[in-house]
Amino acid sequence: MSTPRLTVKQLFDRESCTYTYLLIDAETGEGAIIDGVLETFDRDMQIINELGVELLYAIETHAHADHITSAGKIREITGAKLVYGETSGIEAIDIPLKDDDSSQLGHYQITAISTPGHTNGCTCYFVDGMLFSGDTLLIRGCGRTDFQFGDPGHLYDSVTQKLFVLSDDTIVYPAHDYNGRTWSTIGEEKTWNPRLGGGRPRQEFIDLMNNLNLDMPKRINEAVPANMSVGISFDANRYLLRDFDMNDLHQVWQDLPPNTLIMDNRTPEEYAKGHVPGSRNIPMGTENSQVDELRQYDQIYLYCRSGRRAQTSTTNLNFQGLDQITCISHSGMPDWEKAGYPVET
Repeated sequence: MSTPRLTVKQLFDRESCTYTYLLIDAETGEGAIIDGVLETFDRDMQIINELGVELLYAIETHAHADHITSAGKIREITGAKLVYGETSGIEAIDIPLKDDDSSQLGHYQITAISTPGHTNGCTCYFVDGMLFSGDTLLIRGCGRTDFQFGDPGHLYDSVTQKLFVLSDDTIVYPAHDYNGRTWSTIGEEKTWNPRLGGGRPRQEFIDLMNNLNLDMPKRINEAVPANMSVGISFDANRYLLRDFDMNDLHQVWQDLPPNTLIMDNRTPEEYAKGHVPGSRNIPMGTENSQVDELRQYDQIYLYCRSGRRAQTSTTNLNFQGLDQITCISHSGMPDWEKAGYPVET
């Protein structure tokens, strides 16, 4: 029996014609988001919460000139690691990837492919037979090369030497499309891409790109500076969480104050295998249906496996006015078990 592909949800921002991708390993529940847009942050977080995704990474293909990224805000809210190509020049990132570096997502490896040309910091990502190509390779097109240290020769080399060498059946998911197309393949683009396909000579491509005479993106003066600071333009202090780990929770658990809840927001299957005695299972994505009841508690301690889901749910509940939550945001049930504390099944 063949292994199913990594689940991919393709989301769209109508204003900038940007595609955002949510990648999910269905077995582990771990996920990554690629090229999030600030204006669609609420929509994307709703989907992440509803599906119970433990978001590990907020990945960017480059510093965009046509929209502001939501990556920084996603990191603040979920604890996901911010991932860019090393050559992006952005300092406020967690995982700078070199060419051919990989990040683990559940059972899958996300591999970085450095593809300068549209900008000098562009990076594509390959996983499970799929290429997330950013603006480097579009469906029947490619990104422009006349700003942000773009270079048509570098773009030609990136596409022909690094992307067109992939298997012809590799699915291409671009960062944009302006004609309603959703995906392509490497084989199609090698044959039909009017700029780079059909064996077009390098110098001919350079001449073509140098004579496009396009208008500058409307939001470039706003978007590029904002994206160099990973799109942070909101009051992050409201969501800062103090350090609190499972050892601290154990001290609370030993003499639990009245009207206090210990909340486990892992899946029911994880909860059944072992949980903090007396804790209540409210899986991530279902907390909204429990808000009225949760308001009745004086204090709530919320934990999961690694802290990411707990942080996401805490922020979601904070948005709804619940500020009595202490989030175990840097550890989880494996640390409780490792310490030898009691486990209920």
